Amino acid sequence: MEYVLVKAINNNVVLVREPGTQEQLVLMSKGIGFGGRPGGKISDDRGGEEVIKFLNNSGQISSRIYDNEEIKSVVRTIASSAEKKLAIKNKNFYPALFDHICFAINRVQFGVPIENPFINEISVFYSDEYGEAQKAVSTVKEKLGINLGNGEAGFIALHFHSAKSNTPVSASLKDIRILNEIVKIIFKDDRQLLSKNSPAVRAFVLSASSIINFSGGHHPFSMPPECGIAAALPESRAVAESINGMVLNEKGRALSQGDMDFLTVAVEQLRQQLPDGG
Repeated sequence: MEYVLVKAINNNVVLVREPGTQEQLVLMSKGIGFGGRPGGKISDDRGGEEVIKFLNNSGQISSRIYDNEEIKSVVRTIASSAEKKLAIKNKNFYPALFDHICFAINRVQFGVPIENPFINEISVFYSDEYGEAQKAVSTVKEKLGINLGNGEAGFIALHFHSAKSNTPVSASLKDIRILNEIVKIIFKDDRQLLSKNSPAVRAFVLSASSIINFSGGHHPFSMPPECGIAAALPESRAVAESINGMVLNEKGRALSQGDMDFLTVAVEQLRQQLPDGG
């Protein structure tokens, strides 16, 4: 649907009205206000991008919007700390982080919850980035009085990891989703084991990620057939088969026989470190 732009509050929040009426709405979406002019058209069709809508209650906007320069100063502090602590060298890091934190602040200001279903995985697998992201959330709270919450710390950690590895945030999120599925396969209903055994789990995930990504580069691992890994470790092989099915579903390719052998060994190493053998 198309609306008439009343005012662009910032790049992520606009005040609009429905054509032919005086009813005003607030639309929130990344970049929705960029370049907008009063009286122009604003569409809620953002090509799959989330658009949050709610009625503009009297005085709601003016009391909840921070000056961009205030936020820029805070984000510069956060970016500088992360660059030093995580050795980030990425020219796009600050602009992307600024846009992300602005949008997160807008969500909290307007009462839209920030939920992160992968927070446990992020805190374990990207522990350095997550620790720095928690500092970032504390800085926002201290300087602006806004509590972004633990879930947002996880999303900021993904931005840190993406900048550090020079990969898109979407790729980091996809990797976390895959790791989340691997954790579900291994731990089933007892997800607390993830935190209790985080060093062992992190070591396993690094091994599994290496095997999966190395295979994706068309350079599969090879294991001498006389090792008989599948026959020697049937329970771990079954877990590896489940992981392979998930990789096929997510990445559209299956692991080679050699990849499967190395993954089976990695699963077995993890199982032997867990209570009751996993």
